[in-house]
Amino acid sequence: MTSHTENHLYAVVIAGVGTRMFWPLEREARPMPFLDPADMGSLLSGALHRAEGIVPREHIVLVAGLHAKSLLEGVGELYSEHNLLIEPVWRGTAASVALAAAHVRKLDAEAVLLVIPADHVVHDEEACEAVLRLAAAVASGREAMVVVGIEALRPETGCGYIQKGAELPLPEPETPEGSSHLYAVRTVVEKADYATAVDFISSGDFCWNSGIFVTRVDLLLHEFSRWIPELYRDLLSLSEVARTRDFKRVSAEVYAWLHRQSIESCLMEKSKRVVVLTGEFGWAAPCTWDDIIRLKGTSGGDEKEVVLLESEGVFVRKPPGRVVCCIGVSGLIVVDAGDALLICCRGEAGRVPGLLEELKRRGMDEVL
Repeated sequence: MTSHTENHLYAVVIAGVGTRMFWPLEREARPMPFLDPADMGSLLSGALHRAEGIVPREHIVLVAGLHAKSLLEGVGELYSEHNLLIEPVWRGTAASVALAAAHVRKLDAEAVLLVIPADHVVHDEEACEAVLRLAAAVASGREAMVVVGIEALRPETGCGYIQKGAELPLPEPETPEGSSHLYAVRTVVEKADYATAVDFISSGDFCWNSGIFVTRVDLLLHEFSRWIPELYRDLLSLSEVARTRDFKRVSAEVYAWLHRQSIESCLMEKSKRVVVLTGEFGWAAPCTWDDIIRLKGTSGGDEKEVVLLESEGVFVRKPPGRVVCCIGVSGLIVVDAGDALLICCRGEAGRVPGLLEELKRRGMDEVL
């Protein structure tokens, strides 16, 4: 990555609304990015650490919801009016990226944006940093939006997919040792049902979409104007008042009428300027408690406050000081949040949304 690119590189961390799939720990007022479902630190702190390894702190922009200010109190002094953008309501990642682009464009018309979702787990941060630096180098030298792709190991309905086309040359001085390759993109698919995901894996030419991408801000604005003209006009109006006292008011007016849409469905699936850079750094996008078990395994009898008698395959998350005992059970997920307790069979955690609908129907909003 050249010094010019480094000087103009900004990291945009998206910490929008949660999925509620990690209920009862995840609540409306405490979305997924602020949780630590894998016992590795909060997902947001991991994303911020990733950003801080590549850009100076003053080049980090955090996009988050109304509860962010109170939830960020323990994160540090990084977030201020300068680099914390509050979304009045969640309108999807397209709006989040547009809000950040409007803000950064006012700071630097030559900016290169590195967009990092705050709902992922990365096991090898050093390897991830190398891939992200390479993606920034590619984005600064090409008329392309560079999406980071991950080898698709199994059919997953919670992941997006990218179909790789012809392999493209990488900038040689920037290419790290490892498995990174650059490809043209044939197809971007936001989500796939299980049967389609199986077909994608069998074909051998699809990878998972990590949701991380890098692009020059001028190219991003061009693609917005072509594929999402209404949102582009809103982006321009936000950019006019960025870093002024009117920004909060105008953003509230814009968000009041926006429809929820993802950056993948409304732009990446349509644009001809998308390329994919593959990289391996122990990436995972946990969507349910079952995914956390895949990442961390189940709790065992070695946990001081978890006692399992004639029990196996039991996953337990609980507050400190709470003793959990199981006798003669297997394949359970137990998540204790103090005021609410989830117990379900492994493989059934994907049904949490239905449970939340039932709780809402019964008027139990205090635990939502």
